[in-house]
Amino acid sequence: MPPHREPGGKSRVASVEVDLTRCAGYGLCVDAAPEVFRMSEVAEVAEVLRPEPGPELTDSVREAARACPAHAVFLFKDQPPGPDGDEPTG
Repeated sequence: MPPHREPGGKSRVASVEVDLTRCAGYGLCVDAAPEVFRMSEVAEVAEVLRPEPGPELTDSVREAARACPAHAVFLFKDQPPGPDGDEPTG
C-alpha cells in the first residue's frame, strides 16, 4: 500500500491548520479531536496542538473539520509520489 494511503484507500491527513480569521470559537473541533485542538486562553478561537497529527487521529481530525460551522479547519493531505516514484516538488 502506498505510504500516503491508509487502509480503506483514505488519504492520510499530513497537517492541520485553523484559519483564525474564520474561527468563531464554537469549540466543536476541540470536542471532536481534543488531542489536536484546544481553545485559546487569550482569544475565543481554537488553537492547533498537533499540526501534524498521526494516522491514528485521522478520523477525529476529519470529524473536526466537518463539524466546524465556520469552515475554519483546514486539512492537508500527504501528496502521492510523482510518476517516477520521487517526492513531488512545489
